[in-house]
Amino acid sequence: MAYMALYRKYRPKSFDEVVGQEVTIKILKNQIISGRVGHAYLFTGIRGTGKTTIAKIFARAINCPNNHDGNPCNACKICREIEQPGVMDIIEIDAASNRGVDEIRDIREKVKYPPTLGKYKVYIIDEVHMLTREAFNALLKTLEEPPAHVVFILATTEPNKLPMTILSRCQRFDIRPIAQQAIVDRMQTILDDIHVDVEEEALQFIATRGDHSMRDALSILDQVIDLREDGKPILYAQVLDFLGMADRPTIQRLAGEMIGEDPAAALTILQDLKAKGRDAALILDQLIEMFRQILVVQSTGDAAKGILGIGDNDLAGLSRIAECASSGRLFSMMDILIAAKEKLKYNDMAEVVLEMTVLKLSSKADAFAVPVQESSAASKKPRKRKAVKVQPQPAATPKSEAVPEPEIDEALEQAPRVSESVQPEPQEQAASAKGLSTSALQKKMLQILEQKTPLDGKMFKSGKLIQKGPGRYELCFFDDPANKMAFDRCIRQEAELQTLARKLSGEDVQFKVKSVKKNFDDMNFTEKTAAIIGTTPIVQK
Repeated sequence: MAYMALYRKYRPKSFDEVVGQEVTIKILKNQIISGRVGHAYLFTGIRGTGKTTIAKIFARAINCPNNHDGNPCNACKICREIEQPGVMDIIEIDAASNRGVDEIRDIREKVKYPPTLGKYKVYIIDEVHMLTREAFNALLKTLEEPPAHVVFILATTEPNKLPMTILSRCQRFDIRPIAQQAIVDRMQTILDDIHVDVEEEALQFIATRGDHSMRDALSILDQVIDLREDGKPILYAQVLDFLGMADRPTIQRLAGEMIGEDPAAALTILQDLKAKGRDAALILDQLIEMFRQILVVQSTGDAAKGILGIGDNDLAGLSRIAECASSGRLFSMMDILIAAKEKLKYNDMAEVVLEMTVLKLSSKADAFAVPVQESSAASKKPRKRKAVKVQPQPAATPKSEAVPEPEIDEALEQAPRVSESVQPEPQEQAASAKGLSTSALQKKMLQILEQKTPLDGKMFKSGKLIQKGPGRYELCFFDDPANKMAFDRCIRQEAELQTLARKLSGEDVQFKVKSVKKNFDDMNFTEKTAAIIGTTPIVQK
């Protein structure tokens, strides 16, 4: 018999075997017991958390005549036959490859036929967000009023891409990310069954790399198992070598050299890691996690042991590093690391990006410290500072220009206040002299809109602000059903948004709301290059 992957071999057969979804399981079991089975369900959540597994168990349970406490018996004729491929009562459809209106019309034609085995015919549509607009429209009526013997179960990782007309017709269940310890416990149960020993630290690391996904963690474990030698336990160091990642002490030492402003020592550590074949993108991930832990330790002290799940030795090491830098500098370093991670989406120069980022963060802390500007005379003697409100510079508005709406002025008055002693960072000072940068302008507009009306802020956030030229801005939305509501609302408020942009930038700007046809994934190489330097509007799917 061909080898079966661990995540398939140990896929739960009953609700009680599902890990980390207690609330959802309880509701579904109660519906089965009470006979209150709905006609349409929507399971959402990240990959590998059990959406399709729960759908299959639910399909068997509602058809099983001997279900116990809501669980299928998995022994009767119906349970056994439903598990066989090609059964007509459980129809699984991959919407990524069957996304057209013709496939949905075929479903509409077949739902009228009764089930052949059990009480219900169940349609499981995976990755349902991939259906076209026309396919969604064709599904609407059938989804709202299907025959009494039909149950639809939709599964998706991106519920935001589903039309509201679909969402409103389904019972929605959010399948939560699985806790790390729950993944470790499940892996240990499997290892005990197959008689393989793996170090606890290695299991914790595999669960971390799984990123709250049981399937991802089991896929890694499936490969790691073959590292065993003559029945010896699989060691943490072996797992690190296999995954191309650095050990924790090395990453902690690298973070310490960066905070200690020693670029030579930091780059030497990077060179050693490179010689050992460690992956630059994964090292960047580890650095981000390390700085997160340093910030948590600096902010919470001993409570960090429970928050991060670390021991006394790790806490002591992180505390020593945290004492060497202010929280402001650590937050700035974290922002730069995350920005570097974003750069990797647009190029394959991970080693260069990592090296330059480490070099930048290892330089003197002047770029990260919050400067205080004082005159030479004032610096000779201390003076008491008082908090003042920073008002945006008014634009030179022609007499004929309309007066901004009062509610925007009121929102500006309520904007967060900062101390007079706190000045922008050097790069922001340069931008302030010429006006706000595009990202800063969008951020400030979002902040004020969220204070005015949270819904306005949410709609505005769905777009991407692009500067098309001096004083010319476009708020771009990708032409997609999921963005239609946000686009329509911002179109209606275009004049108000322009007024707000003028007040914040201090310039007579022209502001347009625009729908674009292409997202980044659909662009060719030339368009992608132009998009990266900010000359082409891009909106991610």
